[in-house]
Amino acid sequence: MTVDPPAVPERRLIRHVDVRSVLADPRFLVPAAPAARPGTGMAWLLGAVSRFSNGAEHGRRRARVTGMLGALDPVRLRREAFDRTGAELAGGARVDVMARIARRVPVGVLATRLGVPEDRREEVVAAVTTMAAAYHLPPAAGAAPAGDAAVGVLAAALGDGEKPEPGLLAAVAGALIQACDATAGLVGNTLVAVARLPAGPPSGWSADLSAGWSARWPVEALLAETLRWDPPVRLTRRVAAEDAAAGGVRVPAGAVLLLDLAAANRDPDVFPDPGRFDPGRFLPGRFDPACFDPACFEPGGGGGGHLGFGSGIRPCPGERTALALAAGVVEAALAHRLAGPPNPHEQVPYEQVPYEPSPNLRVPARLYLEGATTTEGPR
Repeated sequence: MTVDPPAVPERRLIRHVDVRSVLADPRFLVPAAPAARPGTGMAWLLGAVSRFSNGAEHGRRRARVTGMLGALDPVRLRREAFDRTGAELAGGARVDVMARIARRVPVGVLATRLGVPEDRREEVVAAVTTMAAAYHLPPAAGAAPAGDAAVGVLAAALGDGEKPEPGLLAAVAGALIQACDATAGLVGNTLVAVARLPAGPPSGWSADLSAGWSARWPVEALLAETLRWDPPVRLTRRVAAEDAAAGGVRVPAGAVLLLDLAAANRDPDVFPDPGRFDPGRFLPGRFDPACFDPACFEPGGGGGGHLGFGSGIRPCPGERTALALAAGVVEAALAHRLAGPPNPHEQVPYEQVPYEPSPNLRVPARLYLEGATTTEGPR
């Protein structure tokens, strides 16, 4: 997801139930890009991906992406992400995980699984990173020309000398862009959150839960709680296609709703003690089900109630893929410790991690790891 500029004044929704209600209501649409025009630049791409389309066209494009990603083996994705992260961290030298790993590994692994030749992996990773920076409506000033060239790089790599079918190029580009900044943010935010975990369990925990506090949390629980507590994607927007209601008020046709996913993920009506990072809330049996309102959750989906991958009619189609890639990276990185920057004039502890400037994404700008130990690999 990326931030979409408002065309009219917005109403912000922060309650979990209100956000989920809008995401499930077909009367609320995404801000759409203009119809795709011939070519292979960013303007064409924005008009060709499923992310910025609605209705039957969105359904057709989304089906292609979900079919493409559904054919991938998440175990293989996770293993490869783990191995490549381990190789980057081997030797214990200080490494900026955001510059070397957080985007490069997930995008590189996914790109090769989607048809990019291995010898063009790094070239495509750089191109996707550039495209992600220009993936806004409209692109930021100066970003479009670089993005246009980057789309051409991906097209050349996919086509292997031939021009790829436009629908394939759009589907692959959209999937890789979605796996770029958001996955990097999930990786970085998880590692920072883990470093800040207290040495012991919170007061009031039962003896059986306290006894297991020192054990390493499952990576899946760490990622799920990060997606709730510090999600990389903070906001999304919807436009009312007709007169409707949201958050208990009338919403006229054409009005824009700003859905605050980060605030909804800390709604105390849904998540007890929402300000505390607690991976245990995503372990079976951690909380009494009476603590949750069943109406807030979709059967079998929604990541246990958090909105890190959206919800309702059009949740992120790459959830399974993104979690597999992020799990591989984080599991390899957990064998290392966060460190300060190598420049002695830049002594900023991890408690003050700098973040990239963005109204919608929360992604660390720099995050250093060091001190390798032996790892067993993903379970």
